[in-house]
Amino acid sequence: MQSNGYKPAPLDLNHVKLTPNQNTLVERLAENGHNVWARDRVRQGWTYSIVQDIMNKRNPRLVPYNLLDEKTKKTNRDTVCAAVRTLIGYGYNIEPPDQESKMYKVFNYKIRVFRAEKSYAVTQGKWYFEFEAVTVGEMRVGWSRPNVRADTELGADELAYVFNGFKAQRWHIGNEPFGRQWQSGDVVGCMIDLTEMNIMFTLNGEMLISDSGSEMAFKDIEIGEGFIPVCSLGLSQVGRINLGQNVSSLRYFTICGLQEGFEPFAINMKRDITMWFSKSLPQFIPVPADHPHIEVLYITCYNDLFPR
Repeated sequence: MQSNGYKPAPLDLNHVKLTPNQNTLVERLAENGHNVWARDRVRQGWTYSIVQDIMNKRNPRLVPYNLLDEKTKKTNRDTVCAAVRTLIGYGYNIEPPDQESKMYKVFNYKIRVFRAEKSYAVTQGKWYFEFEAVTVGEMRVGWSRPNVRADTELGADELAYVFNGFKAQRWHIGNEPFGRQWQSGDVVGCMIDLTEMNIMFTLNGEMLISDSGSEMAFKDIEIGEGFIPVCSLGLSQVGRINLGQNVSSLRYFTICGLQEGFEPFAINMKRDITMWFSKSLPQFIPVPADHPHIEVLYITCYNDLFPR
């Protein structure tokens, strides 16, 4: 901290990992930045020379980008990379500018939907799990029917009941204003009461309420085939879902869930719950162990048990 009270606090970007397309963008921006710099120097009367001569305006870096030394290239990349990661950290989506961008307009390529294995659907009781918003962009979390679609955004149809903290909305067959926006590191508590037939959400241990002052995000829900935890992540967004197999790892359960009679969704489960995510429309596939957004410790492979 400075003597005047100023303490620099830049955005924490440790969680931001660039995709291959974004790394390609960084390289293109670095090259363009070099060209802008070279153009300005030429306009100022600088010329190329093997040895730098400031007095006579000569510079060995007045060459095409691909001929630059690696140290200079790395400096250019690092500067651009920091800017791109900062934009992503603030929730912006950076999509490829070429033909590939057309694919990202397809829902499946822009949004990933994650859900628990259908066999874990609950039809009675009061259940709780948590979701940490590592980034602050487009993400949704809540409860859905076991047959939630992989090619439909969560809450756009009747199969999901979710909260979007990026825009402070609740989603079920459309959206309405609800609660407040989350910040990086905030934790959403997702509660479903299959006795009173309602769904509620908390943010860092505080109950979220509607514009009318109600704590019920959704009420008078029908049990049907039951419900499973679900979430969706936009491009470059990162979230952590905690189903409560280790109860002590839940950060706000004792504040908002335990006293009201809720139980962690994965309580007493010896094996980690199998998670699936949307890949190729319109199906779900198993989450790989090295997925960058979600950690999986155990995956049941149907085909290993029942080979075709």
